[in-house]
Amino acid sequence: MVSKERYKFIVDHTTGMALDAVWLYLEDDSISYEDRKNKFIYVINAMAKDGLIVFAKNGAILDKNTISDKFMASFPERDEDLNNGVWFFTDPCPAGIGWVMPDGSIDWV
Repeated sequence: MVSKERYKFIVDHTTGMALDAVWLYLEDDSISYEDRKNKFIYVINAMAKDGLIVFAKNGAILDKNTISDKFMASFPERDEDLNNGVWFFTDPCPAGIGWVMPDGSIDWV
């Protein structure tokens, strides 16, 4: 999906940012909208697995094991409908993220 080096680069350059930043960093890595969605899911799942982020919606932390399905079911049909990443800040987006700090606190974005 995404090389370890590219994953590290994306993490290093999006730490503290919202999901739209992750999405934007994957633009050059993808050959289609479907490919980009799959890579996005791969990257956010890896970030959660690595303990870097948690997912939440409406003040409730979500199970990281179900987030892939929620995103795939919720993504707009066309790339244009993501409105350059604005979609990640709207109600149809299934989750936002918080960055897990070294002391265990969560920095919500």
